[in-house]
Amino acid sequence: MNESFRALIQSSRTIAHNAGLSWDIALDIHGVAHKGKAWDLQLLSKSGKPQKLVLRTFSEFEDAQAELVKRGLLPADELGLRPVSVHWQDLIKAFALDHVVVKKKSLGFAQSASQAWRFLATVARKEPWLVTVDDVRLACEISDVCQNTEGRSINIIALTRNFVDALHLFDACPLAVLVGRRQKGEDTRAKFAKSKALDKAEDALLTVLAERKSQEKLPDKRAFWQLLKIVYTDSPRSAVDYLRFALIKLMVLTGLRVGEVVFIPMDWKRTRGYVDYKGKPAGELGGISESLSIRHFALKQGEPYLHEETQFVPDMFREEVISILDGVLAFTEPLRATLKAQFESGRVFPQYEPDQLVEATTMYVHLTGNPVWTNRPYSKELSECLDRYRATFDLGDLALMSGLQQGSSNLAAAVSRYYSKERRSQGLILREASGLPSLGPGVRGKYLLVSDVESYANNHAPTKRSDLAPLRMNNGGQLAPWEMLFLMPKRAVAQGRGDSALDLVNTYSVGVADPSLVMLALGGDDAGVKQYCIYKTYGLTEEDKALTVNTHSLRHLQNSELFRLGVSDAIITKRFNRKSVAQSYVYDHRSLAEHLDSADLPDEWTQVLGDSKAATVAQMILAGKANGPIVREFKKIQIAEGDQAALLFLMAEADGFHVTPYGTCLNSFTVDPCPKSLECFQDCRHLSVTDLPKQREYAVVLLGRLKVVLEHARAKPDGTIGKANQIAHALKRVIGVEKLLATPVGSLVFPDGVDLSKPKKPGTILDGT
Repeated sequence: MNESFRALIQSSRTIAHNAGLSWDIALDIHGVAHKGKAWDLQLLSKSGKPQKLVLRTFSEFEDAQAELVKRGLLPADELGLRPVSVHWQDLIKAFALDHVVVKKKSLGFAQSASQAWRFLATVARKEPWLVTVDDVRLACEISDVCQNTEGRSINIIALTRNFVDALHLFDACPLAVLVGRRQKGEDTRAKFAKSKALDKAEDALLTVLAERKSQEKLPDKRAFWQLLKIVYTDSPRSAVDYLRFALIKLMVLTGLRVGEVVFIPMDWKRTRGYVDYKGKPAGELGGISESLSIRHFALKQGEPYLHEETQFVPDMFREEVISILDGVLAFTEPLRATLKAQFESGRVFPQYEPDQLVEATTMYVHLTGNPVWTNRPYSKELSECLDRYRATFDLGDLALMSGLQQGSSNLAAAVSRYYSKERRSQGLILREASGLPSLGPGVRGKYLLVSDVESYANNHAPTKRSDLAPLRMNNGGQLAPWEMLFLMPKRAVAQGRGDSALDLVNTYSVGVADPSLVMLALGGDDAGVKQYCIYKTYGLTEEDKALTVNTHSLRHLQNSELFRLGVSDAIITKRFNRKSVAQSYVYDHRSLAEHLDSADLPDEWTQVLGDSKAATVAQMILAGKANGPIVREFKKIQIAEGDQAALLFLMAEADGFHVTPYGTCLNSFTVDPCPKSLECFQDCRHLSVTDLPKQREYAVVLLGRLKVVLEHARAKPDGTIGKANQIAHALKRVIGVEKLLATPVGSLVFPDGVDLSKPKKPGTILDGT
């Protein structure tokens, strides 16, 4: 065993012991922890957030096994769900402790990392310290085959670089530098600003200018507009969907992370007034009298607790944001009242005395959240009341339902099934009106003792316990769970099925919303959760139902739009709670055309250049996106003779602006064409590198093809006619493309290369003498 690996596990065991954890987690035959044996990561983090994240799964991935069998790398008889080896389990636990307890970082990544480790273990099929770079590459490749996003393979590389290589845990370290960046597949989806027409013409020259940088991080265009259509024109079919719609609207309007939106507090509104030196409102003078901000808790601030911040709301979104948040506040008020009473009393049903008897039908409504307990067919009045409530969630209609069911003599079969023999043995004891246990069959006319039901809820329904732990803040204070804005019913599995509904007033299980509420609604990588996706529920066509959106792509979209509209990078950085302007530029996905639009020319330049091609070149020069002999001459003339002379020169030479598949060229070929058209990588001194991803992709593909040609030439038998020339020809081009890929953006690839603008003098018989 690698000594570094051994030291890591030993120190991690000590951390686990100090945290009161048992290092050896008992697993079943499939690699899942036995009940009560899993590690509660949320409890370890001590953040107070209501997210329930546990480390319980240590099994291999069956889809990875199937792909290995398909490739002939695993015998078919080894298929099956089983635990990863003990040493892989140790590595997973050690990383979780380091990430959550030592570094105090996000719980979500701890779980994602667990999946990445297990996937690598499934593919490598050897002990951790024996893993090689080929194993990591294969794991990334198979992960992208099994998953429609690159999230897990990115995590595998990140863990290899930042954890394995940093601690030298594997014998073959360093690995990350050898794995390299993976190329995107040919079937990568077009994103926000890329239409189907552009997809078909992506090799055209004009498309290069419209290509967005890292556009895969933006939402798919069809999925984005379909999402807005759903949340703004469709009526939510359940209480949970009402909350999801509100959260999605806020993410689009604010650009906040999903983990920041779901934890917006009830006391969210912050206003600030503006007056002149005489105390007169600024709005009367053409300004703004009052600004609105959203109080929220920023993530990634280097603290395990809630970090309070505010985000300004633009006036154009003010009324919409107020409408959304005030609507959620009113909608969740019944849930808030229940949670507050439970928090202050410490009881499950504080509205009753512990020795009180409650009708079994009434307690059924409390326990399940379903306000309907009578059998079908419903009366006309009950059906109409139920339809109105599902459409409006009006509590007045909800209050009428109990009375409309009193005349029914038949109970729904679901009520009898709920009070099953198993649940009765767990404490849901049906009693007569006298309080004695009932010995006869049936549920109607029976009662339950409140203390019995509370004991059952605490001991046998752990997933439905209300979130009662206070949330800790970075300033030392804390928030009660009922003080959060987005409250939701927990495990209300019946709502949305058929004609059922949710009793917002009487359901006892209330929790604080968590990111999974939205992440599941927008689709996920796991096919098992597609049933919760709002595209599947509200989509009209099969194509619509198959759409998904990454929650974080909405944040990337707003960042890019703010950049495109010319908003200061300092303002953008402040808006999104970042610590440096450089972080904001990671989210900048403007195309080259949009970069040029944002590079406003001075008025005197515009008067001279107008809308000519020279104006485009001038914009590229100002934006720092162009280089070459024309640019150097322009700047030289500008310094020596002034702007006017430089602009006249540019108008005469502007035809020298070319966009090639490999970069930009600012050389004029007014008389003769380029003698090496589309072979700029052959020492052309005018070739300048851009940050367009498509141009880099062309170069990467070309390099791969040239290497194949080179190997093919080298493999020919010695003495083959032309072998040496073929090798030299291919080798020169390979070297040129490699230099192109290694050149920084905006720089010349071959500054000392050949000037192809100068005609080559014809040779004479005396040449070489």
